[in-house]
Amino acid sequence: MGVPLGVVLMWDMFLPSRLGFIFSLHCSHYYITNNLRAGMFGVLVDWFESVPDMPWLDIPYCILMAVFLREHKGSIKFAVNHPIASLVILILYVQANVICVHLLLGLPLVGCLNNAWDSLTAALCWWGVFFCPGDLFYKAVQLKPIQLAIAVICEARHARLVMHSCQEGNQYFPQHTTIIILCGVVDGSAVRLMMSLDRKIRGEAACESDGENELKQVTEVTKASFVLGVFNALILTGKIPLSAAEGVFFGALFMVALLLNDILLGRTSPFIPIQGAFWKVVCSKHQKVE
Repeated sequence: MGVPLGVVLMWDMFLPSRLGFIFSLHCSHYYITNNLRAGMFGVLVDWFESVPDMPWLDIPYCILMAVFLREHKGSIKFAVNHPIASLVILILYVQANVICVHLLLGLPLVGCLNNAWDSLTAALCWWGVFFCPGDLFYKAVQLKPIQLAIAVICEARHARLVMHSCQEGNQYFPQHTTIIILCGVVDGSAVRLMMSLDRKIRGEAACESDGENELKQVTEVTKASFVLGVFNALILTGKIPLSAAEGVFFGALFMVALLLNDILLGRTSPFIPIQGAFWKVVCSKHQKVE
């Protein structure tokens, strides 16, 4: 049975335009990808990838964690009376992401001690924040410009560590999207999760003002880590045509944008409208009980 002549003519008219459209999309994708990587974007990605963790990223993070620990109510008195316990808490904060991700993947928890410089740096920052003569170190890092610089560096470090944890999950569970995302979320929320152990160590010195349990009150950091985890999983599984280094760079821009939105613009979390709409659809039958 032959094909009608009209169908053949319509197909001949449609096929070249369709192939041309696909070819133009392919060429556009090839042009954008390769020119971005060859231009200023590629230079920035290569530069950020070449920045070593120690000292440029780890030292500001240790300072931030030491300041975060000091801001807990009763932390100075606890550090004076129980210095070893206070130092152990800070080291747990600094190594929280490695501990939690290794626990999730069933890897040795002592892997957090693989780099002795991290623990030594944490100890030096702990002394500077709590016991520096005249409180000079703490006052210096509390200056607004230095505080902002430390925060920006730590957000960039956050994006790099989330990608590293996602790569670690992909290494042991290849192409398993759920585990890759979970590794990213656990890495990003590790410090907040470690606060539960912190309260056990400090005992009566801990108080409710330190914040709610992360599982009860999910913070913006955990929500942002979930977004990064999904983004990294799409990259590692080949759904998004980007390299891991490019994913880290975009993730760092995302985290810094959230930080500047919070500090400079003073706006509320961008996740609140999304979260409210989601729970309104999912749990519309029940109202939140106060």
